[in-house]
Amino acid sequence: MEISLEQAVEIHARALTRRLRRDAPTNARARAADLQTAGDSDGHGVWLRVAETAERLLGEKDRAEAAPNR
Repeated sequence: MEISLEQAVEIHARALTRRLRRDAPTNARARAADLQTAGDSDGHGVWLRVAETAERLLGEKDRAEAAPNR
């Protein structure tokens, strides 16, 4: 079974947000910076996408928790 890059980004972002909660985007950006320093521009871009996805997931969770129970 193959997964797309988008699916891999989503999987990593979900795992980070479960494990690190609010620190997930910062952790992903640090990983991106490390990869950029190492000269891995592709990896840098992917981990920036993981950070953005983690932020989106955290925002969705915040909105769900803030929504009134119906």
